[in-house]
Amino acid sequence: MPRSFEHVPEHTLPPSAAGGDGRLETVARLLRPAERPVVEDFPPTPTGWAQTVGLSWPDAGDRCVVRLIAQDGPVDEDAAEAVRVEFAAARLLGDAGIAPRVRCALQGSGVLVMDRVDGTPARPASRPQALSLARLLARLHRLEWPEPARLYAAKQRVANRQVRRRSAVWPALGHYRQALACYDALRGALGALAVAPVLCHNDLNPGNILFDAGRAWLVDFDHVGPGDPLFDVATVLRSLALGPGLAEEFLGTYLDRSPTAAERDRLVLLDALVLLRYGLSALSLVPEQDLGAAAETDPGEAFVFERRAGEPLGRSVLRLSLGFTAAGLARAQGPELAGATRRLGVAAALGAGVERALDEVVGHVAAVRG
Repeated sequence: MPRSFEHVPEHTLPPSAAGGDGRLETVARLLRPAERPVVEDFPPTPTGWAQTVGLSWPDAGDRCVVRLIAQDGPVDEDAAEAVRVEFAAARLLGDAGIAPRVRCALQGSGVLVMDRVDGTPARPASRPQALSLARLLARLHRLEWPEPARLYAAKQRVANRQVRRRSAVWPALGHYRQALACYDALRGALGALAVAPVLCHNDLNPGNILFDAGRAWLVDFDHVGPGDPLFDVATVLRSLALGPGLAEEFLGTYLDRSPTAAERDRLVLLDALVLLRYGLSALSLVPEQDLGAAAETDPGEAFVFERRAGEPLGRSVLRLSLGFTAAGLARAQGPELAGATRRLGVAAALGAGVERALDEVVGHVAAVRG
């Protein structure tokens, strides 16, 4: 039977230990003192915010997932608040059956223990998977959420500052200055629509959506916060590679009606915003030593993280960022977005720099592949 340890004082969980993270060993002992678990390391992510590990006790039929927030330096008030909000969201969504159930959330120790679900990512998603997710998102967006914090906004501000500095230093990254301008202009245009904010996940990349035999689950809540619900929808349409027919069915299931013309136009703007946001965020995660390879790196496909044999992780993230950014700039300067902006009556003056940036990206791709 699954066990919890809510009663355990936080001071019993050490922040770290030489040669590994002592918190994980402590969690394992607290859950099942007399049994050693099977430990499964999940694939690392480039963010460095948290590490996720699976623990299982096959003889007891017990499994869980442990999320360990990085504690490799002083924890400031902003970081502590981010952990508190993330864990509160995990608890809320776990209680609602949208995410795995939380067994224990210890904010001060940066430890979140959840049930493990038998789910895996899927791209492209099948029809049953997509419609299950549409219903799940509708439930998420109806939840009451009293927290004003927008974790995604704080992270994006940090990322954009990093991108601004890097694009000024590295000539091959010059088009990211236009990507930043497009991103800001799109945010301004969407903000002018004054859409009522609801609780959003804000990071629905394929790895944060799991599908088991019967349904979808959401995981990882370090970007949660109130926002436009169609941002999550626009992200899913891209990240799960839903074709036109299935995308239309997804929208009808999510809304429980056909989308209005204004909602369709808003999705056009949000699609470009999603691509640019991920492109900018990914570039901020690339180690400095890998940025010099930008001129020789061919852009990848949005939401497809490909790690080539023998390739540094940073180079893989750089390729992903270039792909997101190229797609986002192309979308931002396309006639569909111009028409949507006009019909919505918002002033999204993306500027002549968008076209120049797109030409630069196209020229870069041709040079690399030629």
